[in-house]
Amino acid sequence: MMTKTWMGVAALTLMTGCVSGQYIVDDQVSESREIHPVQGADGNYLGSFAVRRPYTEVTPMQLEQCLNASVEQRQVTLAAGKLRQLTDQSDEMAFNGMSDDGNNEVSGVTGVTHYEGRDLAYRLDIQRLPEANYYYFDRLGEASTGQDNQFAPIGAWSSAAPLQASQGFEAVADQMQSCLEKVASNTPGEDPTGWQPQP
Repeated sequence: MMTKTWMGVAALTLMTGCVSGQYIVDDQVSESREIHPVQGADGNYLGSFAVRRPYTEVTPMQLEQCLNASVEQRQVTLAAGKLRQLTDQSDEMAFNGMSDDGNNEVSGVTGVTHYEGRDLAYRLDIQRLPEANYYYFDRLGEASTGQDNQFAPIGAWSSAAPLQASQGFEAVADQMQSCLEKVASNTPGEDPTGWQPQP
């Protein structure tokens, strides 16, 4: 009986040792309410990141001005590899001023942010509802070495520093929110002069 128990423990230890670190999601990612990891054939990756901020009363033109001032907009190609929950690649990746079915204003862009020495790509949807501004980032990627505008999915395991990447996306949301709050407090209505917020 003891021999069988020890053999079972030894087999379990060997099997556990074979599991790649890429399949073990970072504890802070698992505990986060803002980060949604997705599983791929060769590991777990950051699928999306979402934060909410206080609602701001701005016009569509002011919203677009803040997008232009706050976001480095670029068309990017995400080398999705073997992600199992891939967003449909036929979707249009760059857009502005869209409305959802409930007539709530939804605006978004694809862009790149430079954070802590990393070039991080994303698609950002901004949904402004009466209770909050929602910033939803998906198609998350990191620049591939030597590849212009080519981005690879960001690992959700510890050595891939997924928390640092999510902080980069949050910094984009905070910059955008700061611009919207400035516009809302200074110019609540449509500004015919084409006032441009300062970054």
